[in-house]
Amino acid sequence: MAVHFSCQRSLACFLFLLFLLAGATGAIAQTGVISGSVTLASDNSAVHGATVTVIGARRSATTDEDGRFEIANVPVGTYEVVAQRQQLSTARQTVTLTAGASVKADFKLEIGVHEELTVTASATGAITTFESFNAITSLDSTAIVKKLGASIADVLQDEPGVAKRTFGPGSSRPIIRGFDGDRVLIMQDGVRTADLSSQSGDHGVSIDPSGLSRIEIVKGPATLLYGSNAIGGVVNAITAQDAFRTNPFAGTLGGVNFDGGSANGQAGIAANVQHGQGPLLVFGSFTSRRTGDYDAPDLTVVNSATQLYTGEGGVAWTGQRAFFGVSAGAERNRYGIPFAGELEGNPESQIDLKVKRQNLRVDAGARNFQNAFLDNIKVTFGVLDYSHDEIEIEDAQEALGTRFNNDVITTRIELEQKKRGRFSGRLGTEFFTRNYEAIGEEALAPKTTQNAFSAFIYEEVAIGKPRLQFGGRIERNQYQASPADEDIVDRSFTGASGSFGVFAPVGERGAFVVNFSGASRAPALEELFNFGPHPGNLAFEVGDPDLKIERSVGVDASFRARGKRMSGELNAFAYNITNFVFLNLTDEIEDGLRVGFYEQGDSRFTGFEAVGHVDAGTMARIDASVSYVNAKLTDTNTPLPRIPPFHGRVSVSLRHRGFEFTPEMVFSAKQSEVFTGESETDGWATFNLGATYQLGKGHGSHLIAFQAYNLANQTYRLHTSFLKDLAPEVGRGVKVTYSVRMF
Repeated sequence: MAVHFSCQRSLACFLFLLFLLAGATGAIAQTGVISGSVTLASDNSAVHGATVTVIGARRSATTDEDGRFEIANVPVGTYEVVAQRQQLSTARQTVTLTAGASVKADFKLEIGVHEELTVTASATGAITTFESFNAITSLDSTAIVKKLGASIADVLQDEPGVAKRTFGPGSSRPIIRGFDGDRVLIMQDGVRTADLSSQSGDHGVSIDPSGLSRIEIVKGPATLLYGSNAIGGVVNAITAQDAFRTNPFAGTLGGVNFDGGSANGQAGIAANVQHGQGPLLVFGSFTSRRTGDYDAPDLTVVNSATQLYTGEGGVAWTGQRAFFGVSAGAERNRYGIPFAGELEGNPESQIDLKVKRQNLRVDAGARNFQNAFLDNIKVTFGVLDYSHDEIEIEDAQEALGTRFNNDVITTRIELEQKKRGRFSGRLGTEFFTRNYEAIGEEALAPKTTQNAFSAFIYEEVAIGKPRLQFGGRIERNQYQASPADEDIVDRSFTGASGSFGVFAPVGERGAFVVNFSGASRAPALEELFNFGPHPGNLAFEVGDPDLKIERSVGVDASFRARGKRMSGELNAFAYNITNFVFLNLTDEIEDGLRVGFYEQGDSRFTGFEAVGHVDAGTMARIDASVSYVNAKLTDTNTPLPRIPPFHGRVSVSLRHRGFEFTPEMVFSAKQSEVFTGESETDGWATFNLGATYQLGKGHGSHLIAFQAYNLANQTYRLHTSFLKDLAPEVGRGVKVTYSVRMF
């Protein structure tokens, strides 16, 4: 561990110094300056804390207390410049810079819908989702506030291509295009969370959505940038302070959310503050959330309550050519596992999970290099200390069942290339160390250390308006187990991933995008080494230490169109995966659970997502989306387990000044394509009604959101729920949220 960390530190320092020297001795680049102001359209007041981004140039700034900004050292060229602020609309302008020139761009923002941006899957910094190569959904803080639940999976479950895996409200996790577990990477501000939600159905993602400014979902293989855990996609939860880590500003910004709900006793508060003075930034955040046992139409689901507390603080310094920041956070979470006692053969007992997580993060780098190749260098170092206890409760007495420890150290070094002619991109390395240990009744795998090293390159080439994307990644994973017997051996895997894509504009307002990818995933340690009863996955698990690396070859195609009154996107995908790892359940019973063996076979995932909206006049908007995925083992034509059925959403938004009323229908088809021994799930439809009021004035914006959900008190079950045969989803209820952003 010490040797590995020393290697990380030495390499990071070596690269950092090397390129600092290169920046000091290289040729002077031709640049210009973009400056201007951002004001509120309703009263011309200054918008403080707006982010102004030069798309494709890795340049951005934050407006000061007078709403002014200046972006220096912008390479010559023609760019789209976008101004945004939470709970306000997006404004954009096209500017052309010549060497030494200064261009002015003023923006007016309104209460309205954000244009979606992404920083998670771009070679050139922030980019609009319309112009990205990946299929991406980006939810801003307004959209998050309207759908607040116990977890980010609650917020995302109705988005195109996304479903929710659940073992109760506290243990939910997003599924992307049918991929779950170790194939979907969950990150916060670009750093993996280190929780164990990928390991078991009763382990959840414990990020509080009310503390986020944006959630980005990258659909399809993102292994090129983030490693083998992202073979199915990425969810990046972005906090309010992340945008300011490298953008200094003066004054104080912040926000507060309050929310409550009826059918599950939901109550929450989230607050954040950022204060800048000169090059220094100090920031902090706090969230508190609880839910009680939730009410289904015909019963109350006992032991489904949740509690979550998080806190984070940090300081950052940003100069003209360098930046440095350090932050630390803590999380305390406790949630019940419904029916866990019954599943373990003791109906009189209950089981709770008690989670602790601490994290330390360091960001450092240099930028605006004066040479022909390098633009910026970023180093992100993270230490995450995660543990959770499975608490057995009987006759009001608590006893520790199993303790899980998962400590992770990551170092990510990115070199961002200067845009030169038609080429732009980034390359980097990532080091990852994981120390895993389980002690107690469900200590299924031995104490294991996982070391991983990877290197990647991601490039874009502009050929007029069309663009090409290509890149590759090589990754090596090593597992060193403390064996319980002679059958457990150390394993190592080396995998390569690559992709090639084309972005072709269609007319003035459309685009066709196609990506061809090959991706690799090393088996997870649970798949290799688990042995024993695992109620969280409803199986007595038997791992296979001889598993091979998993390889995927696929194609993603997307057609996008945007107009003044209509816009839409259709994504289709097909992936062939060799050596696909799955848990094959048998009819054999051990410790009251079906015995399941981790096995490999060839599989195919195919499907599509479609989303669109139509503005019906100035006061009405229609939104609709549908998703479908089909996933099977190709050798036997057997459907894979817990694949979400065809589902979708239709809503109508009626607007008048700051008021908006949104009736909505969410629906799902019957799922009859099921794995061996898996039950079918009937189709269903639920009806919701939302109402919001937004006000922007002076240095603040306010949002009040009301949602009445499952108005018909429909009994419905999610096919992706581990508990679908035991309990339906939540019944009729209401949620109310008040959110204020101070700028």
